[in-house]
Amino acid sequence: MKITLLASACACTLLLSSAVHAQTAPRPLVGGHGNNVTAFIAEHDDNADGKVTWAEFEAFRRARFDATDSNKNGTVDEDEYVAEFDQRMTAEIERERAGQVEQTRARFAALDTDKDGSVSRAEFDAAGEKTWQGGQKALASRGKDKAAPAAGGTEARTAAGAQRFDNRRSRLNMPTSHTAEGFLELYDGNGDGKVDKAEFDKARDEQFARTDRNGDGQLSLDEYLGEFEERLDRRAASLTQGDDRQVHVRFGVLDADKSGEMTFAEYQVSGKRLFDTADRNKDGVVDATDAALPPPAAPRR
Repeated sequence: MKITLLASACACTLLLSSAVHAQTAPRPLVGGHGNNVTAFIAEHDDNADGKVTWAEFEAFRRARFDATDSNKNGTVDEDEYVAEFDQRMTAEIERERAGQVEQTRARFAALDTDKDGSVSRAEFDAAGEKTWQGGQKALASRGKDKAAPAAGGTEARTAAGAQRFDNRRSRLNMPTSHTAEGFLELYDGNGDGKVDKAEFDKARDEQFARTDRNGDGQLSLDEYLGEFEERLDRRAASLTQGDDRQVHVRFGVLDADKSGEMTFAEYQVSGKRLFDTADRNKDGVVDATDAALPPPAAPRR
């Protein structure tokens, strides 16, 4: 499976290091944490003591590097780097897909207010009205806080309240109506950056008709899951092969001497930058103290 990759070459360290040790039981993958210190700790804290020392972080990186070095010659070539990345991201997408399906089951249960095992058009419309109200509030407030959730709405509340993916950045990045951006993606049919009621109602009508496959005016769990899984799979399939070129670009950045073989020392140049970014108080340990501090200011250009 090909996936959409980050365009920035400097993000390569976040992605390459977001995997489990080769010889240990898999731990939830955590990727794209950037300046999120909590996510950094969740990814690299092997002994679960709430902190990550440089030695612990270096051991994690060493294990990841050695696992990527499939021919065990002590270096990582471009083919090894790309193969490991594709395999790891495919596994992460599969895990996320399973989690998304479970969240969808929870949404169906919330929509089925009379608990008869199906969602009537009236139940669907009642949830839609709350989603509409919450979406308008989110759009109105996005200039103040782009991450603000849309208040209200059965689907919005269950999406926001469902179990999170342990600080991981979403790969599939499915839109949800509890954010302004997701609300627009779902309901802004003409792409003008706003959603009027007629536009919203049209999208909801189409969604219900698309989901109600047997045309009986009721949505079964199988129908509801089936419609969402089709969208999930289309999303995964849309992750283009062209974006895979960025993996090769990032390998070129890591291979500083352009030998075609990345050494562990070259790999750890980027690792040191990553650790130093998370270690905000510069005491050599990444812990909750660092998470409480503001992220470093972006460098001036």
